[in-house]
Amino acid sequence: MGTTAVLAPPFRLDDAARDRLYGLGISVPGDGAPAEGEPGAGALPDLAGAIRFGAAHDALAVVVGGGREARAWPAGGATRLAAATEASAESADARPLTVVVLPATAAPRHGPVAVLSPGGAVSAHELYVGAALAAASGRRVEHVNGRGAAASAAQPGIPARAGLRAAVVQWRERAEPRPERSLHTLSARPAVIVMAVPPGSAEAPAVVAAHPDADVVLVFDAVHARHGAEVARQVAALIELAAGVGQSAPAARPAPPAPSVAPPAVRASDVIHLRLTDTALELTNRTRERVRLRVTLGSTAAPGEPRAAFETQLRPQECHAEPMSAAPGMAELTPPTAVLRHWSHGSAEVYEGGERRILRVEASVLDPDDRVRATRTYDATNGLDFSVTARDLEALLGGRAELFAEVRPRAVPDPPRDVLAALESALRVGATALAVLDRPPKGRG
Repeated sequence: MGTTAVLAPPFRLDDAARDRLYGLGISVPGDGAPAEGEPGAGALPDLAGAIRFGAAHDALAVVVGGGREARAWPAGGATRLAAATEASAESADARPLTVVVLPATAAPRHGPVAVLSPGGAVSAHELYVGAALAAASGRRVEHVNGRGAAASAAQPGIPARAGLRAAVVQWRERAEPRPERSLHTLSARPAVIVMAVPPGSAEAPAVVAAHPDADVVLVFDAVHARHGAEVARQVAALIELAAGVGQSAPAARPAPPAPSVAPPAVRASDVIHLRLTDTALELTNRTRERVRLRVTLGSTAAPGEPRAAFETQLRPQECHAEPMSAAPGMAELTPPTAVLRHWSHGSAEVYEGGERRILRVEASVLDPDDRVRATRTYDATNGLDFSVTARDLEALLGGRAELFAEVRPRAVPDPPRDVLAALESALRVGATALAVLDRPPKGRG
């Protein structure tokens, strides 16, 4: 199971790192010599050169060395990522996807595979890469999703994604507007981090620097970099269609009996969360319901005088960030500031101070036709961080809370024998379609 990766010179893997990657389904041929030839202190790896090296060797993944200096990556990482994105675009016609592996430089953890889907991405390639590594290593997947249903492994109508869930021991998904800032909220520190890097993204350097004890896998959508978002979205759909061929459930498998009791409307893990940052109002729906949120904003000096209002609809597990620049009435108020707070169990960034506040939140639960089933208005006491909890939803809907984090699907397709092999085969289909786009137009006679 897995794929063969190439090692970008001059980096060399030691036997421990080689064996660890092999356990993730990544085979790295070589002599097993100790790591050497890495850049000096504070230097960053040449990601663009590594991607070109991998393309020249027709490899899906390339392993590259480089330190995890906390200061070097945030300072120069964005420039390296931009160059790597351009390099990936050069090989889009041959391989629509480029994977760069940064091995851990500290003792690795035994935690899950964390998959990050940032809002700027348009494909879901990172789901397949993450599932392949998790399936090979027997780890669970913690998917931090910033794209809502478009990047969900539970997306209906895409057989390949149901196969992903079936291929791993456990798949947990949570919605977060900024996935890269939410790794500290996972139940365990990840052993592997798989992160999509859309064009223009500058979020990966902080993740790399903060997790020297994790193998970090950067996924570049080469089509997005070369042809733009719309073409990339269409090619990604074609790749997923090809990956899902043959993944329908066998007819001989009997359907499980229907439950005698309908699942409860509310789970104990359900929550609608709002947070006011220095630049945006972040709204997250971690429930199974379609909701409409109307948020009234104002100031600490005059909490009874609204200055702005937002309204948005969120699908299940979807999140949205509304920029404060869209609210002229809030511009003159000082924003809250980010503060890093430390607790016994970890650290987190919170927002405090300033004059801007959330005053009221009207939460409405909608039916499939967008009709209001139930609605209630809440006063946001804190004003910067507010949640409609499972207990609130229970009172709103008249349901009862469930102590399980998620409900398993009734039936899933048989998992592919090798997730990466299925992906590589599907990528060849995508490359064939791209060859038509890159073919020069015929001259007129």
